[in-house]
Amino acid sequence: MKLSSKFFCIAYIIVLLSMGLGGTYIIKNISDALWNTQTERADIAVNYAAESFLAFTDVTSGEITAAQKSSIIRQIKSFLDDTVTKVEIYTSKTVEREYSELRDNQILSQYIKNNDLLLMKSVCKLSAGSDIYYLAVYSDFTSINKQCEFFWNSYAVAAFSVSVISGLLLFVLAKRITKPLNTLTKVTDEIALGNYGKKVDIKNTDYEISNLSNSFNAMSSAVEQKINEIKEETKKRDIFVADFTHEMKTPMTAIIGYSQMLKVYDLSSDEKMNAAVAIHSEAKRLEKLSLQLLDLYVFKNEQIEMEQINLFDVGKQLNTTIKYLSEKYDVSYSVDFDNETVCANSVLLLSLLYNLADNAFKASSPHSSIKIYSESYDNCITIFVEDKGKGIAKENVKYLTEPFYREDKSRSRTLGGAGLGLSLCKEIARLHETELCFESEEGKGTTVTFTLKKGGEKK
Repeated sequence: MKLSSKFFCIAYIIVLLSMGLGGTYIIKNISDALWNTQTERADIAVNYAAESFLAFTDVTSGEITAAQKSSIIRQIKSFLDDTVTKVEIYTSKTVEREYSELRDNQILSQYIKNNDLLLMKSVCKLSAGSDIYYLAVYSDFTSINKQCEFFWNSYAVAAFSVSVISGLLLFVLAKRITKPLNTLTKVTDEIALGNYGKKVDIKNTDYEISNLSNSFNAMSSAVEQKINEIKEETKKRDIFVADFTHEMKTPMTAIIGYSQMLKVYDLSSDEKMNAAVAIHSEAKRLEKLSLQLLDLYVFKNEQIEMEQINLFDVGKQLNTTIKYLSEKYDVSYSVDFDNETVCANSVLLLSLLYNLADNAFKASSPHSSIKIYSESYDNCITIFVEDKGKGIAKENVKYLTEPFYREDKSRSRTLGGAGLGLSLCKEIARLHETELCFESEEGKGTTVTFTLKKGGEKK
């Protein structure tokens, strides 16, 4: 059963029961009060008539004649209200048999219909000396009966009208209350069909409905965001697999080609040496690629141990490590680190700096220079790796740390890169609870920065 139908049925039953029981109780009490009042008046009239009759018999000897009966009846009626329509006096011989068994002064009342009139016939047995009389008083209950019927009929009409009107109002109200839920259901069905991010526009002042719609919209936005993230991750995975396949294919093709040459052709010593050198070079390239992938996987799934290290000492190690890069690319450099203690992992920090420096050398033109330096602040130290090379297009900066991404694909391949260096740098920075920031302009160079927390005293 629909919620609107259930709400309508429950509310309608409550309304009908409340009106039925409450109205019946009120009308019955009113009717009973009217009947009881009229019954009391009838009893008073009977008692008065009986006392008047006994008073008359006290001054009269012998059996009462017909003329005396008429006189007594006229006198009694003159003192009674107009609800008493008739008074009769019977003897033991003329009274109906059902009244003959009454005790003295006992009254028997019953309702009788006389044409359109409803009368209460009250018969009282009276003893006057040795004679027995029966005094009958007829009280008119027609007006009271019509009033009660009018009340009940009016109540029936009112109950029917209220039932119809309340039913219509409850039906509209049930539809109005459940309409937002029906809207939510339709939108939920659309989301289930793949229309993620669908929202409901419910203009409702009810707190519960408004809160529910806001929560639903927030949930829909969260689902859309998660789905987009999953799609993006899937896209990145597909790109990763494609790039990885491409990176593996190139050296493998070279290795297979040169090995085929050695197997099939009768080569000179120099040609064999050149083929062997090419195979060795491509094999080393495959080895480097596999090691970088392994490092990338390990860094993503590992917690590292931090220590207090002196940044100036790290600079001296870095200076020794990248010296050969300067000679290789004919690019000068400078390393200028503050004598500060930072909280880091020395091996990974050196690897991070080396990879950033390596990229800076590769991006620089011969006879240019790069700068590696730090700036100290209250609780942290920011490290800069700055080159004056070709720079990076602004729209491509966000892709720099993606695996296998290369800004200049031909240059990177010529220099032996696979596009994994900055991905490793990103993971190392994450493990140090920091991130790489790139500022670059085409033709003017690139500056990479990251921040480390200070730790301990200076050495």
